[in-house]
Amino acid sequence: MPRILVRSLCTIAFLTAFILPFVIFGDWLERFSEGLATPDVGDGFAMLAAFLLLAGDPVLPTPSSIVATLVAAKVGFAEGFVVNLAGLSVACVFGYWLGRTGGWALDRTALHLPRGLIDWIARHGLVAVLLCRPVPVLAEASLVLAGAAGYPAKRLLAWACAVQIPVAAAYAFAGSGWGSGEWITPAILVGTVGVPIAGALALVVAMKLSHGSTGGQASGDNDLGVSPNDASG
Repeated sequence: MPRILVRSLCTIAFLTAFILPFVIFGDWLERFSEGLATPDVGDGFAMLAAFLLLAGDPVLPTPSSIVATLVAAKVGFAEGFVVNLAGLSVACVFGYWLGRTGGWALDRTALHLPRGLIDWIARHGLVAVLLCRPVPVLAEASLVLAGAAGYPAKRLLAWACAVQIPVAAAYAFAGSGWGSGEWITPAILVGTVGVPIAGALALVVAMKLSHGSTGGQASGDNDLGVSPNDASG
């Protein structure tokens, strides 16, 4: 099969896996969004719901950028930042644990991602995981794959959770109307759409650069300095 056709099919499959949950759960997402923006829903409930959705992202079709931005629109920058950081960090640990234990979560990840992307994440280890943090779907998938590869947990998760600090702050800052506590539509769009797109573009550029520097060949080592089969950590 021609390589260009294979790449096109992989791209279509990846986009389908990314878009389909939003199509299926579109009505629910709309209701959830309206609920966050109305005073009828208490701040405590909104924060708890957002935390659970973000933390469960590795197994739920959670639109993390939407949830993380809108919770800040509801409760403000500081509270939104804390909820985002807690939920996204728990998702890191949860995703890694799912990968280490294998099973259906790993199978689903391998099924939905192009093989070339899986190989790139496995080859570049820590750097790949960090670059995937602001990218929906890949943020969780990269940690599932890293866990399955047996990368040391302490260093990987410490860096992954640390990178969530600016990501969580960006969502909270945009959702809170640049910190003003007011609903500013352009700011909401930056959080829900702009941050993921910027992250995806940075990831694509990094993949292109690394592919060019290695000539498309897999290296024997990775950025974590261990064999993918090393289960220490």
